[in-house]
Amino acid sequence: MKKQLTYGLLLAAMGFGLNQQTKAQEVDFGVKIGGQYHMPSFGANMVKGSDSKIGFEAGAFVRTKERLYGQVDLGMSYYKFAYSIDNPQYTPKFYQLNLPVQLGYRVIESDKLTLRTAIGAQLNYQLKKNKAYTNNFNTVTYDGLINIGTDIKQFSIDLKYNHGINKLSKELDANNRVLGLSVGYRF
Repeated sequence: MKKQLTYGLLLAAMGFGLNQQTKAQEVDFGVKIGGQYHMPSFGANMVKGSDSKIGFEAGAFVRTKERLYGQVDLGMSYYKFAYSIDNPQYTPKFYQLNLPVQLGYRVIESDKLTLRTAIGAQLNYQLKKNKAYTNNFNTVTYDGLINIGTDIKQFSIDLKYNHGINKLSKELDANNRVLGLSVGYRF
C-alpha cells in the first residue's frame, strides 16, 4: 500500500507541476474517443489460457502548445479479457477512471500537420469490483506509456501503448498491456 501511495503522490506532483507550467503557456483543450486492445500477461501456472479483447475509451485532454509539451488526460475506459483455470473460463470486466500524464516532443510541426511522440505514466482506478475466479484485482494500478500521434488541423490521432508497472492481480500474476488508438478534436 505504501508503494501505491508513493506512486500516487508522484503522479499528483507531476500533474501539479504540469498545471503550474500551463498557467504561463498557451494550451489546447480537446476531447477524444477510441478503441483499446487489452493483452494481459499472466505469470501464474494455474492460468492455462487467455484471450485478448477489444474495449473503448473516452475522455478530455489539455496539451501545452510548446515544441516540448506536456499533456494531461482524464478519461474513462472499459475493457475485458478472458482466462481459463481448470476448464472454466472467466471474463472479468473493468470500468476504469484513467489519468495519463505525458511529456512529449513535436518532431514535425507546421500549420496543418504535426507529428509528435510522448512518454509518461498513467494512473488507473477501478470503478467497479470484478466477479471472477479472484476478487483480488487491484483497485489502483499504474502503467508506463509510449504515445505516437499526429495533429491534422483541429483533429488528433494517437496510438498509445501502456505497460503495467504494478500487478493487476497478484494471485494471477497479471500485468496490464494495452494498445489504444484514439481520435480527438482540439478546441
